[in-house]
Amino acid sequence: MTAPDGNSHNDHKNPRAAMTAAHTPGTPGTPGTGGPAGPAAPWHILIVCTGNLCRSPMAQYLAAALLQEALGTAAAPGVTVTSAGTSARDGTPIHPHAASVLAGRGLDPRAFTTRRLHAGLLDSADLVLCAERGHRAAAVTTAPKTVSRAFTLREFARVTAGLTPADISPDTAACLGGARYLGGARAAAAPPGRGPVRSHDSASDGTPAAAVGRGPLPPASETIRMCGQALISRALARRGLRRPAAPADDDIPDPIGSPVETFRVCADQIGEALAQPLELLARAASGIAR
Repeated sequence: MTAPDGNSHNDHKNPRAAMTAAHTPGTPGTPGTGGPAGPAAPWHILIVCTGNLCRSPMAQYLAAALLQEALGTAAAPGVTVTSAGTSARDGTPIHPHAASVLAGRGLDPRAFTTRRLHAGLLDSADLVLCAERGHRAAAVTTAPKTVSRAFTLREFARVTAGLTPADISPDTAACLGGARYLGGARAAAAPPGRGPVRSHDSASDGTPAAAVGRGPLPPASETIRMCGQALISRALARRGLRRPAAPADDDIPDPIGSPVETFRVCADQIGEALAQPLELLARAASGIAR
């Protein structure tokens, strides 16, 4: 998995170690708005809270670890996970309790530093996941075009519940117009009825990969991007149809000022919200139909 500056942050000795997402200045392109990022650019998930000290960094590391495990190390560079805070002060280390909770899960956030949310960062994001409704409102106010790709963590989990990998497969993504999200580039042309060509579909002579004694290759970046954008399209279409019992149910409370046990509960809530949609994305991108 790579940071937006293009630097790799994988720990090859520990596959479950999440990327540290270096917060160095850089221009990741603007995949969220069809800017200079091409079809092979990593699909960018941005996670937002208030101070970028507790919830969003925990979510960043948990999401990166989950995706790396689900997609495999070879495919992990196809997704970037970063975080920021609406009121963050740049350069502050992660909250000690949050660091402790992540360390207890085998993750190392010692290189993490906080970053304040800004319009350029939002423009570069394909999916914006927020801890609370107020953070989503702040994101949309800062960059109005994010309105169609910004959700709270719990809202995104709720509106994508019940979807199957077939609902967001590359073929489905093409039908939904997913090719327009490929940074201005279209998926490779395919024979009629076959949808976008994927490099791991077959051997050079057209023989299915499984038939030549090996499994399919990890999903390419453009495949992950198409499935990710189809997932957002499905979520957006369901937003008004699947409402929470109470509006506050879409929020994850801030643990700041609480004991470490509250941070553990918060991490559990974040993990629960992330698991279903990210595993769904990984399964769809890997060609798993169910």
